[in-house]
Amino acid sequence: MAGIVPEIPIKQKPEAGSRLVDHHPDTATAKPKRHRWGSVEVMSCSGGHRIERISVKRGKELPAHYHDHRSEHWTIVEGEAEVQLGDDVLIVAPDDSLYIPAGTVHGLKTAGDCGVKIVAVHFGDTVSDADDMVKAE
Repeated sequence: MAGIVPEIPIKQKPEAGSRLVDHHPDTATAKPKRHRWGSVEVMSCSGGHRIERISVKRGKELPAHYHDHRSEHWTIVEGEAEVQLGDDVLIVAPDDSLYIPAGTVHGLKTAGDCGVKIVAVHFGDTVSDADDMVKAE
């Protein structure tokens, strides 16, 4: 019948460690992870994606790095920065977006008189800290 979507029975619940299990931190109690250059706050982690708010302090830089198992999509929400994306250097400002494929070296250096705030969406088979930053040489 047109317009009717059949229910698909689930025979087995996903394991707690599965990427299909939603994990949404309580934003009232979630604490940002602090670094010398700024902080990272996980806003959501669910079914193969993770959303973070990244803040880089004025005059600081997010070191060049890459991830083996996840890609990222950054949207700049505050401040201006110089971004290394592979072999390219880009100047970004609020409302600019970048796609960073898995394995691509990327980093950020603040520009101007204030810090930079980014909303980052991570996609991949591993979006947890298990695929943490690998420093670029």
